[in-house]
Amino acid sequence: MSNRRRFIQATAGIGAGVLVGGRWQTAWASSRSPGLAKFIQPLRGVGAGIPIAASDGTRHHRGGVTATHYSISLEQFEDQLHPALANPTRLWGYRPSNVAPGSQRHLGGVVVAQRGAPVQVTATNALPDRHLLPVDSTIAGAGKGQGANHASVHLHGGFVPWISDGGPHTWFDPAGGYGSSAVNAQGGANVFKAIDPSLRRGAAEYYYPNNQGARLLWYHDHAHGITRLNAYAGLASAYVITDSYESQTMTIGYDLPGPTDPRTHYLVFQDKTFVGPDTHALDPTWSALMPASRPGDLWYPHLHEEARMKKWTPLPAPSPSAVPEQFGDTILVNGTVSPYLVVEQRQYRLRMLNACNSRFLNPRLVYAKGSSGVDATVPLPNKAGPALLQIGTEGGFLPAPVMWNGSGSSQLLLAPAERADLVVDFRDVPAGAVLILYNDAAAPFPNGSAGDDHFPGNPKTPASVPGSTPDTRALLQIRVMARSGAADASIRLPAGNMQNPLDGPFLVAQQPGVPTAIPPGVPVRRLTLNEGFDAYGRLLQAVGTDQPASTAGAGVSFGRAYHDAPTEVVNAGSVEVWEILNLSADTHPMHFHLVNVQILSRQAFNTMNYSGGTPLWLGRPQAPDRNELGWKETVRMNPGQATRIIVRFDLPVGLPFTVPPSPRTGGNEYVWHCHILEHEEHDMMRPLVVN
Repeated sequence: MSNRRRFIQATAGIGAGVLVGGRWQTAWASSRSPGLAKFIQPLRGVGAGIPIAASDGTRHHRGGVTATHYSISLEQFEDQLHPALANPTRLWGYRPSNVAPGSQRHLGGVVVAQRGAPVQVTATNALPDRHLLPVDSTIAGAGKGQGANHASVHLHGGFVPWISDGGPHTWFDPAGGYGSSAVNAQGGANVFKAIDPSLRRGAAEYYYPNNQGARLLWYHDHAHGITRLNAYAGLASAYVITDSYESQTMTIGYDLPGPTDPRTHYLVFQDKTFVGPDTHALDPTWSALMPASRPGDLWYPHLHEEARMKKWTPLPAPSPSAVPEQFGDTILVNGTVSPYLVVEQRQYRLRMLNACNSRFLNPRLVYAKGSSGVDATVPLPNKAGPALLQIGTEGGFLPAPVMWNGSGSSQLLLAPAERADLVVDFRDVPAGAVLILYNDAAAPFPNGSAGDDHFPGNPKTPASVPGSTPDTRALLQIRVMARSGAADASIRLPAGNMQNPLDGPFLVAQQPGVPTAIPPGVPVRRLTLNEGFDAYGRLLQAVGTDQPASTAGAGVSFGRAYHDAPTEVVNAGSVEVWEILNLSADTHPMHFHLVNVQILSRQAFNTMNYSGGTPLWLGRPQAPDRNELGWKETVRMNPGQATRIIVRFDLPVGLPFTVPPSPRTGGNEYVWHCHILEHEEHDMMRPLVVN
């Protein structure tokens, strides 16, 4: 627990936790995954283990516009994520029409699209009535009991009309129910019918113009009140856009591996906890809440810390209950537990996505202790492997590559939802060597709790032993083999500015290592990230302005609830600087729907004495990290700092249908929120309305 959280609790007059032997301990219901042998199964590749969605035709719109069409069903299925799990894991996921029922795999339904070639998706909700995880009905939008199976398909990072954004209130369920942003209270026209007037009950329609440069997007659930559970249960997959600029980098002279080249590997990271043989003993409430659960299924924390309840609240702790964060003890890469990847002595492109609910990652390559047996599973953190050359983020190609050698401050950091496009050179690694993709980022970030950092030798995680899970440090084993066949041409990146010209000019020019001043005449909007407690005494995060509101919860001076009247209402085409003050204890990865932003600077300020308006600054503005130059849509915002971004609120134009206004807000309704999913839903999300 951070000092900031202790301060909030003490000043709020709240029982702040359990103090045992001078150390703060948590009291959530807990479980641990069974021990599973690490690195005994190969990494699933896209198309080879993770299904790629295939088109089932085209859709025709006015003006002769056609869209490549996909049919995707949201279903429950089973997948064997590790051979030693007692049963296949029951999951929720997306099944494209080209995959037979029962053949789906976790993270399946990957879509590969071309810039400027529209894609249209019909998504049908075929999820069962009962959720795979305990559902807390005290969270707004979660529904009642265990019957919550509403869903919303959000194209994360997509520049799309609001009716195709997959926002929290455009959810749909199998019975034909729709959220308040999809239909109005009087049962008015369903906004999805603007795309397909013949839309069936239990389905939603999405139109993606794909007018964006090459990048790795992803699509995942965003239903109101249940996003954290639906995404954890498996509703997530990748969406890859390629373009002519990326094709140019693949040609002779540059030779970058393309998005479907055998030397390009996608790495999607998630942390999970599995039901094991001792789960019912460790967590007696689990069997009562989830009587159909079996070993091998997913476990999720579901009880509030009673010791942190406000003494004055008359409300009993709900069961099940939302929790501040979720940290699993077992790492999945591409949907399987602790896999290995075989590479040759060549250059490779690794495209990483942190798809964890709450866990930050700082992946870097280190050598294993040995090349066989248990020694091949043990990382040597001080024996660095090849450097990671970063060429892109979730906003596409960087202006210039950034080299991470894995030492000191030269470490890649990925918050939940951030992506990294990397080139790694294995040509000088000895054949037969074994590398570990290693992570030791604190959880929660940045202060951390030893009990959430699973690795052998950690006294707080005694179940972690060499060669076996639980382990959240050794992400992936990489086995380097001698090159077979001819050598590839060396990758030579474009000289000078590497930024994709198809993404348009930047709003401001930036220099590495130099904070960027606010451009004259650009209006500045000051906002806040806050932390306090809800009516049940649970830790709660909230977004707000710099004016007192206190509508989100106790001790949250400036925070506003998601359902409060929108305050971030902007005009299409306008440019603003947002100065976002983090008054909380955590680094929050703030994700912006619709727009990409540029980070101007960060600056420390006095959080303890902040009472609104201009803060008391502590030091000068600092430059964004080298890999934060260029476009971003998920931005890390550190505690005790103001993060300044600049953004233009453009809307998609030239659409072959008329986009109706939101029945809920009357404008083009998007959101911005923390992508720690447990924070997002309790209650760190606010509307972004573009008129």
